Amino acid sequence: MSHYPIALSVDELMARARETAGVDIVDNEIIEPLTILHRAYCEEAQLDAEGAAAKTRDLVRLLANRLWMKRDFLAHPEIREQRIKGPLVIMGVARSGTTKLQKVLAASGDFNFLPYWMNFSWASRTGEPNEPHNSRFDDADAFCRWYDSRSPETKLGHSFEAREPEEEAVLSEGCFVSPTFLGYADIPSYAQWLAGQPQSIWFEFLNDCLKYFQWQGIASADKPWLLKSPNYNGSELEIMRVFPEARLIMAHRSPLKTLTSMCKLVQCFRVAYSEMKPDLNLIVEHNYHNMNVHIANREANPGLPHLDVRFEDIVGDLPKVLRRIYDDAGLSLAPASLDRMVQWDRENTMHKHGEFRYSLEELGLEEAVIRERMASYFAFLDQLAAREAA
Repeated sequence: MSHYPIALSVDELMARARETAGVDIVDNEIIEPLTILHRAYCEEAQLDAEGAAAKTRDLVRLLANRLWMKRDFLAHPEIREQRIKGPLVIMGVARSGTTKLQKVLAASGDFNFLPYWMNFSWASRTGEPNEPHNSRFDDADAFCRWYDSRSPETKLGHSFEAREPEEEAVLSEGCFVSPTFLGYADIPSYAQWLAGQPQSIWFEFLNDCLKYFQWQGIASADKPWLLKSPNYNGSELEIMRVFPEARLIMAHRSPLKTLTSMCKLVQCFRVAYSEMKPDLNLIVEHNYHNMNVHIANREANPGLPHLDVRFEDIVGDLPKVLRRIYDDAGLSLAPASLDRMVQWDRENTMHKHGEFRYSLEELGLEEAVIRERMASYFAFLDQLAAREAA
């Protein structure tokens, strides 16, 4: 199997980003993570020719957006004075209904949310509030269409659309300390380095970005933020430290469904960049660990602001789930908001793009092993089901 390195060195990537952004700042804080990630892409990922070219473009894009953002924070220190309402944070193992909850709630009109284009091109190009964002949208849309052409099966499990709400895992790549990179390439040395980094790096970067969006005029300081990522399981304490007014919405579904679906989706993610198959055991182990930390955090911190919702209820009685979420967040649910959410759900049925097929056998996963390794979570699911039935 042929594999290709990133076309530019670390120094050349940073120089290309400065040229692209027209900003003469040396982004020293990014040198270590960028160097580790760059080496992993070149030596471990086994990228194909188009995958390597795409990753080169991605790295320049991320670095240029960082430079534009640094330019604006230096020129406008008042950006940090922006107040963030909420946020409402949707969590849960991937494939547990988190994407549906995010998109339904976004349709209400009651929240700030991140469409794909804002995650992808988060920085102002001109450094002026209320700039036209056509070029930023077009860049994101072009990437979505490129991705569809490279891995068409991905959209059966998760469709990337520039105007649609998207989890901020895409944005997290901008701090270069993110597990999102692991979903698209086999880069174990970066994963090992990442495990030793404080999660605060990402959440503080996210907090800055939300303030920056409000300053740009593409989000309202009067609305609470709606966030979402399955990468947040086990990160509850760090979320609450950075966002003390956050409310955590935890979606739950049997790991026998979520792990198989997630592993199949990661296989699809990788196709866009490489012929190399992911090590599904590592992916599953990562989820075992994060869920165990989540359960431990709940037990040690009973005051964490969690609202638990089951996948069965999200797909079975959505209006009831939505009322519970608004009540838990202390928000008033207007009839018009509920109507918009129900209408979105009606127009976006499951398997809209076709059925996403997967099975334990296909992926080489064993039910007995999953049940043993996640025994505490299965016990929690049983308790939750009994509580809902009472």
